[in-house]
Amino acid sequence: MNCDEFRTLIGAEPNSINPDLLAHAEQCPDCARYRQEMQAMDRLIHRALEIDVAAPATPFQVKKDPPRLWRMAASLLLTASLVAVTSLWLLTPRESLAAEAIAHVQHEAGSLIRTDAAVDPASLDEVLAHARLRLRPGAAHVSYAMSCEFRGHRVPHLVVQSEQGPITVLVMTEVPQQQREEIDEDGFRGVILPAPRGVIVVLGQNVPVDAVADTVLGAFDYL
Repeated sequence: MNCDEFRTLIGAEPNSINPDLLAHAEQCPDCARYRQEMQAMDRLIHRALEIDVAAPATPFQVKKDPPRLWRMAASLLLTASLVAVTSLWLLTPRESLAAEAIAHVQHEAGSLIRTDAAVDPASLDEVLAHARLRLRPGAAHVSYAMSCEFRGHRVPHLVVQSEQGPITVLVMTEVPQQQREEIDEDGFRGVILPAPRGVIVVLGQNVPVDAVADTVLGAFDYL
């Protein structure tokens, strides 16, 4: 089961105990969080719909029991508000992976420099080891290597020097796999590539990234 199938089924039945859904949620933190959000929204909607509907009131009863009418009106107003908020939540796109990756790179803009210096191999191995990765020796000229916080996980943040300039590589082993996606935002061009675990995001500023993207994707060993 992939993430799109999971979210479609959970959106229709947030409290499903389908074993396949539960197994996917255990392996995918993003989908597990999505399931929790949908369950919380489902509880709110059900709570708002729990209106005590009595038999039609006579004119005398209407005059005699105004608090009951106010409670019913408030419940109906709350229901309408929740439906509106839910619709807005579903229709408003969340920040894309590409936009988050670009924002992260901009935050560490000092890494994007041309240089002949290379990261010490032991330091590079240590950064990659946290994500259970290894880069084959000599595959790329890595000038920057850090283990960075991204979506609640530590991800390797590398800068690879190419003939045209520095290129950022973010290796996201905990992000759900997705199809190849081209990036062209905020002066950055790049690509998101499906990987054996998660994805690899490759970004450059006025620098072609395809060659580096293909090289690093083929040079990473997933342990």
